[in-house]
Order: sequence, then structure tokens, then C-alpha cells
Amino acid sequence: MSPSSWGQLLCIFNRQLKEIEDKILEVLSYSEGNILEDETAIKILSCSKVLANEITEKQAVAEVTEQKIDETRMGYTPIAIHSAILFFSIADLANIEPMYQYSLTWFINLFMSSIDNSEKSEDLEQR
Repeated sequence: MSPSSWGQLLCIFNRQLKEIEDKILEVLSYSEGNILEDETAIKILSCSKVLANEITEKQAVAEVTEQKIDETRMGYTPIAIHSAILFFSIADLANIEPMYQYSLTWFINLFMSSIDNSEKSEDLEQR
């Protein structure tokens, strides 16, 4: 899932929690007499509690996953900056001499070959 998908998932969970709250308030406002004697209200409240607990657990997992994704993504920021500088430096060579015109495809191939030819490492900093 992309980061935006995780954000959308969290929004869905928040909306579902809000709907549960609204349903509980509706049940409480329309109940007459002792709420403990209204079986429908008790069933709705029980189901709402279970669903709210499930959503809360899913939200916690989604937030942890989103943080891990952000940390991983931020690890690639230095290479992204370096690649952008390299790309625009190569693109600006055409201003010096028109013979030095390179396409995006050429740059992508250069980038991919540098990845293929580099030393493999599990350490992100060393890559």
C-alpha cells in the first residue's frame, strides 16, 4: 500500500468510528425508560463496542505501518537528491553544447545500470 492509501484507510476508520458514535447517540436519545431493558439498544451497543475495538486495533496497526513506511522512504531521500542534481546537470549540458542532449530514457538506463553495477549491501546508508 502506498502512503496515501494508509492515510485513506485511517480516514475510513475514523469515519466508521464516528458512525458508531452517532448510532450510539441515536439509540440513547430514542430509548425510553430503562436502557438496560431495551434489548435492541443493548445489542446495538454490544455490536458497536466490538466494532469500535476492532477499528481501534486496526488503526494502531495502520499507524505503526505508516511510520515504518515513512522511515524507509526518508532513508532514500539522499539518493533522490543526488539523482535529481545529476539529472538536471546532465540536462543542462545541452545549454553548453547542443550535442549533449540526453533523453529521460537514457538517464533512467544510466541510473539502472549504476544500481546494477554498484556493490550490493543490506545497509541502506552503504548502498
